[in-house]
Amino acid sequence: MVHLSVILPAYNEEKRIEKAVRSAAGFAAGLDFPAEVIVVDDGSRDETAAIVERVADEEPLVRIVRHEANRGKGMAVRTGVLAADGAWALFSDVDEAVPIGEAMALLAAATEQGADVAIGTRYHRDSKILRRQSWQRILVSRLGNLLIRALLLPGLKDTQCGFKLFRTSTMRSVFDRVTVRGFGFDVEVLAIARSCGRTIIEVPVTWVHGEGSTLRLGPAALDVLRDLLRTTWRIRTGFYTKHAGTDAGKHT
Repeated sequence: MVHLSVILPAYNEEKRIEKAVRSAAGFAAGLDFPAEVIVVDDGSRDETAAIVERVADEEPLVRIVRHEANRGKGMAVRTGVLAADGAWALFSDVDEAVPIGEAMALLAAATEQGADVAIGTRYHRDSKILRRQSWQRILVSRLGNLLIRALLLPGLKDTQCGFKLFRTSTMRSVFDRVTVRGFGFDVEVLAIARSCGRTIIEVPVTWVHGEGSTLRLGPAALDVLRDLLRTTWRIRTGFYTKHAGTDAGKHT
């Protein structure tokens, strides 16, 4: 049985995807337990899918799952987790801001503490920041996290780090309820998990700001804010209990 599934969501990532996939495949091949790498191509319009297919022909642990149209990062991660064969599913951004080997720290901590979710965090005293983001990104991230903690997820310092580990046996039912397509999906997943009694821990990681991101900070921040407010309302009104698995992916 596969023990760890590494999930890489990708949209128009032809410049960075091969390096990320080969890094993940090399990591998976060197483990002492069975692992796989799942690339979820989210309707890319460039050569992303073709590059992944070529790498998959060379790397037996790699497979690709494709969305015919772009559905958003949240839906890509959801597809990857639901398709995972592993007892654990690790979601990692293709910018490799957190080195893939840090997965072992998350896996060890989650196993030891009996957690359902382990979040890599940049904001722990033991985290190692090798290259920082711009001050604008840091400011938006810090302010956003203060709001997230105040409204929905008290105690979690870094909900938006793109490096998270999920226990698939307990988290598939959570991902069945995910509706947020964009960057606010992290908050929704964690909020649903907590409301369902899942255990969430944060683990310090090494982090280096990745170059080449096409993320537009202003629109992304507004999207996360919108999704935060919507998720907060849904948690407080019992939406996810009433609509479990019935309309996942239909909302933005």
